[in-house]
Order: sequence, then C-alpha cells, then structure tokens
Amino acid sequence: MKILGFTISVTRGKPPSTQEARESRKPKVTGVEPGRISVPDTIGNGHIYTLKDFTEMVDPSFRVEVIKLIRDLYKVNPDVSKALQDEFQLTNTGHLVQFPNNSDEEADAMRDHLVKASKKWSNYTAGIDGLVNRMLAQLFISGAISIEAVPNMKLDGLETILFVNPDSIIFRRESNGVYHPYQRNTNWLNKPQDYIKLNLNTYKYVSMYNDTDEPYGIPPFMAALDSLKTQSDMKVNMKHIMENAGMLGFLEALMEKPEIRANESNDMYSRRLDRELRRMKTRLREGMKDGLVVGFKDDHEFKLNSTTREMSNVDKPWAINQQSVANGLGVTSSLLGVQQSATEGGAGINLSKLLSQLKNFQMLVSYVLDFIYSLELRLAGFNNKGITIVWYPATVSDDVKIQQAKQYKQQNLHALYVDGIISASQYAQEMGYDQPDQDEPRVPLDQQEGVKPGIEDDERQAGKSTSARRTRDKNNPNPKRKDQNPQPR
Repeated sequence: MKILGFTISVTRGKPPSTQEARESRKPKVTGVEPGRISVPDTIGNGHIYTLKDFTEMVDPSFRVEVIKLIRDLYKVNPDVSKALQDEFQLTNTGHLVQFPNNSDEEADAMRDHLVKASKKWSNYTAGIDGLVNRMLAQLFISGAISIEAVPNMKLDGLETILFVNPDSIIFRRESNGVYHPYQRNTNWLNKPQDYIKLNLNTYKYVSMYNDTDEPYGIPPFMAALDSLKTQSDMKVNMKHIMENAGMLGFLEALMEKPEIRANESNDMYSRRLDRELRRMKTRLREGMKDGLVVGFKDDHEFKLNSTTREMSNVDKPWAINQQSVANGLGVTSSLLGVQQSATEGGAGINLSKLLSQLKNFQMLVSYVLDFIYSLELRLAGFNNKGITIVWYPATVSDDVKIQQAKQYKQQNLHALYVDGIISASQYAQEMGYDQPDQDEPRVPLDQQEGVKPGIEDDERQAGKSTSARRTRDKNNPNPKRKDQNPQPR
C-alpha cells in the first residue's frame, strides 16, 4: 500500500479461533495446582526429623489406633459388617444436582458436564454413587470424611478423587485460632518431611461430631468395642464347650479295669490301661457316627450327659450383650438378630429415628459433594451460582410420607397466602425455593376458590342455601312441611 509516495506494509493478525476466545473468557482459577498434594498412606522406611515450628499440633482426644482396629473389625466381625452395610446402603439413595440460581440452559449444561466428568474420577467404583458409598463407609469407621480432589495437569477439570485416611490427618492451630490440616508422612519415598500441608482448595475434612473445639471426628463405632470384646470372649467360651462337651452333650463310658498280670510291672500295666482306654474311645467315636454303641454286659457302662438342659438360658446374657453391641454401633437391635417386642408405636419411633439419621449423614455428604462439584465446574469455566443436592427417598413408603407432608404444608401455606398473611416470596421460601417463578398465581384466587367475580356475600350465601335445599329434596322425594304447602321450596 502506497500513501503519500511511501510504501507501507500492514500485517494483519490472524483472527482468534473459537477455542482461544473461550479460553480468554474463561475465569482464572487461583490457589489450585495440578496434581495431588497428599501422599499415599504407605508405610516406608526413613528417619523422622522433628520440625521446630510444629509445636502447635493438636492431638486428638482419643487413640487414633482405634480407627485401624475398627477398619479391621468390619472385615471379619459379622455384626460390625452388617451395621456398616445397612448404614451406607440406606443412606445412599441417589441424589440430584440442582442449580437454583442459574438459568435452565446453564443448569442443563453444568449437569451434563458433571455426569460425564464424574465417570472419570474413579475407575474402581460405580461412578459418583460408588464414591458416595466410600464416603459413608469412611464416615462411619473413622468419624470423618477425608478426601482430596486432584486437578488434572491442564487445570480444566478434576483428574480423580482420593480418600486420605483420617487417622493420618493432624491439625495445626494457627495464630488466629484456625485449624489447618496436615498429613503425617509415612511414605518416605515421595517427600522427606514429617507433615505435608494440605491445600484447602482441593482437600476437605468433614467430621461427624465432637463436643470439644478440636476438629477431629469421633468414630461412631468406637462405643461398641467393649461389647464386641465381651462378644468375642463369649464366642471363645462357647467354642470350648462345643469342643469338649459337644453340641447336645457328651457320652460317658465306663469299663471294668483289667487285672494286673503276674509278669507285668506297674509301668507296663499303666501303659496297657492307657491303650485299652484309647482303643475304647476310638471304637466309641466310630460307633457314634452311625448311632450304634456296643459293649459287654456288666463290663461296660454308657451314659449320655446332656448339656442343653442346663444351657437353656444361655441366650439371655448373649441377647443383653448383643443389645449393647447394637447400641454402640448405632443400629436397631433387631438388625443384629435380637428378639424384642415390637409395637406399632415403637416401629414408628424407630422409623423416625432412622430417617433422622439418614438425613444427618446425607447432610455431611452433600457438603462434600458441593465442594467437589463446585471445584470441577470452576476449573471447567462454568459460571456456577450455587448448588443444591437433593436426595431421593429411601423407600416408596418414605416417598409417600414425604409427599403427604408436602401436601399438608402446601395447603397451610396456601391458606396463609390467600389470607394475606405471607407473601409469594415467603410462600416459595417455606416450600424450599429461593424465589417464586411468578409474583402472582397463574390461576386467579377467585377462580381457585370456585367463586365467580362480582357476586356479593349475601347472594353467595343465598345460592349455597338454595343448593342445600335442593339436595335435601332430592334425597327425600316426599318432603313434608308444617304448613302443608305443596309448592316446591
């Protein structure tokens, strides 16, 4: 191009592609680095160096070795295993992710993205539902959920979800009173340091309960350990009785002692008696298999000693201990096989208690899921304005009760709204929504009540009275009046 006699070359830049334009509009994520921060909970060899600035580490008020014991017990003890399976199977009813503050198009896009992304977070569980099962199992065993959401190398999503053992977590009290989680490093193949500072943007520790200021969660199954020890002792005792006395009793056999021979010494005579008794025991054992025992009259005496008669009440102390085990595990004793008188009122109380427990557990898992989903959407560049986790009912009967409760609640709130006591916004908030879809009802109130507009109260009451009289006359075809007037009323 020539301008005023000078040749000027203009170099035009390449227009940005759609992907580059999207990357430029993508919100920047700070405080998150690719890869995991924690290390695997693998015991390695190495020298432990004491750090001078870790004097403010807060030790838990219970022995963390208890968590490892419970972790072994649920694998071998049937009661602990059943209680754990019942708890997380009843709690994990499936959930729905809602975005109440986003538009429908944005909510659908984010929901579809989470469905696809969650399938890659774990290759050894059934997607997000399998991860929820592991969260609940960790919660019941360790008293806390301890997970790390690992971003991928491109920082556009999560690579995986890791479960860090809660018994390897120790908190440090900062100068402002805030607790920060660290991981005890027992794997010296990765990082040669005592404690690994975890990133709060990718790590979450949620405890179940504790009555002190310490952030550690108390394992709920820990209260059952004493009763489980008694149960183990009772089982060992019963096993010894079975081995020595049998299941129904034991057979007592007596025989005449043979005379000592002239050429026998006392040692030879003693050994011959032992051989005779062992031979008799072997023959009796073989004979008991087919229910036949033989012997010589006046030489052998047989007697069956029953143990079941004296052990008829052995189930009572066992049931008492099993009730204590159930209390410690936090489950209904009937789930562990303890017979108890069940009434309709008692069954209702147990059901209400179970639903309350499930709701409490689901609340903790919802908090962790909100953390994971929000981080994934933030890394992927979505404009997430808030997440709500909705759990499905556990059973059909629970769904019926929930729907009935919603119906009664809706009727009461509708009456308050019609009377002008509450507004449409209060109506929506009481029903669990942030705001109403419309400021006014879609169907006018006078039409909802079945009243035509413009009719006065006296005319309305007269119409109701006439309708009532017609109904009575229809039910009684021969009405009688005191004045005997045949004209219809």
